Amino acid sequence: MKKLAVLMLTTLCAVSSIFAGGQSEDVTNKSGETVITYPTYRVGSHLYAKAESTLINGFNEKYAGTYKVEVEELPSDQSYVEKMKVLASADSLPDVVEGKNGVLELAIKTGRAIDLTAYLEADPEFVAEIGSAAIKANTIDGKIYSISNANSLIGYFYNKKHFEDAGITPAKTWPEFMSNLQALKEAGHTPISMMTGENCWTTNLLFAAYVGTSEEGETFMNTKYPTDYDNQRVREGLEMIQTILQNYTTKDAIGAKYDIAANHFLQGTTSIICNGPWMAGDFTNEAKASADIMNNVGIAMYPDNGMFAEYGHGYMVCSEDKVHQDAAWDFIKYKTNAAAQLVMLEQGNVLPLTGNVKMSDEYKAANPLLSELITLSKDAEYEFITLDTNSYASVIDEMSRDYPALASGDITVDEMIQDMNAAALRSK
Repeated sequence: MKKLAVLMLTTLCAVSSIFAGGQSEDVTNKSGETVITYPTYRVGSHLYAKAESTLINGFNEKYAGTYKVEVEELPSDQSYVEKMKVLASADSLPDVVEGKNGVLELAIKTGRAIDLTAYLEADPEFVAEIGSAAIKANTIDGKIYSISNANSLIGYFYNKKHFEDAGITPAKTWPEFMSNLQALKEAGHTPISMMTGENCWTTNLLFAAYVGTSEEGETFMNTKYPTDYDNQRVREGLEMIQTILQNYTTKDAIGAKYDIAANHFLQGTTSIICNGPWMAGDFTNEAKASADIMNNVGIAMYPDNGMFAEYGHGYMVCSEDKVHQDAAWDFIKYKTNAAAQLVMLEQGNVLPLTGNVKMSDEYKAANPLLSELITLSKDAEYEFITLDTNSYASVIDEMSRDYPALASGDITVDEMIQDMNAAALRSK
């Protein structure tokens, strides 16, 4: 009986490890398939949930009898990042992991991220499908640890009716942008959706856009992992954010997560939200958007002709053994190849990695905001990457902690910069 109890406990632990995000100890399941463990936050109401399901199901159907993807669903981006960091620290990452918000760096540091260079060198056809720019963006110290799953152009959305009420058009300069916020407020509208929870996404887009729209700032915003934020452009950007948090956003912006900031814009409560083209699908979703906003959304570049343009960290192979590494690689290929990019475009409004994946005329007609964003990007004078990509995750965490104190006046801009520097140095 004692031996039986031990055996049952061992089996239970092994099964639990699969569904808790860890790797399967067995090479194959009962059907002879190599099991690939894969956690995802693209579930439920997530903007990419439909495309994610399409690709996972398509892979399992195509490789039935050879591979099987075991999916663990996590409720949010933040919960995903937190869990992957815990698993990385415990040397128990799943087979395929997205390297967002510091997960990539931690996986490299612990030695679990596999260099994918040999796989790419053996598959020039796939290399052509993802493009050299995406590969270069994910090359660290001469090694390629992840494959991008998205090409991001990011401006900001605005409510055209609100702008008409205020007698304004999208700002060409930053002083004009601040004047627009005041005009919107005077017209009876809450000017902009901000948030300080999670990764401060909408707030940090605006902050980074300000920093990036200058010659020195553009260089700074395209420099990976800076450890010194003590420069005039950063200082001015934080001063701008402080003013906006105090005067031009919703009362619940302090501590708000993304869904709160997004909902305010979708319901017409706010006039502006900084976000990427993936949000476009929400504007025609009756379950999310108010009826009067569906035909009233415009898109704009940031003042001084600024635009975010970057490739995401994408997917890593973190398997321990060669059998699972090869299986994980095939799954990543399936999720990022040209066909997958078309699925992400049509079902998630995610821009393809290269120009080889063409938008149909029907898609352009059905997605005018995305088409306009691509047109606007051709006139961008400054292009830069997001803070989530350029900064240590510890810096983003510090900003989330400091923004409320900055808004209340409990800390100064210079003190926040010192905190950001200290956070960066802790991760160096």
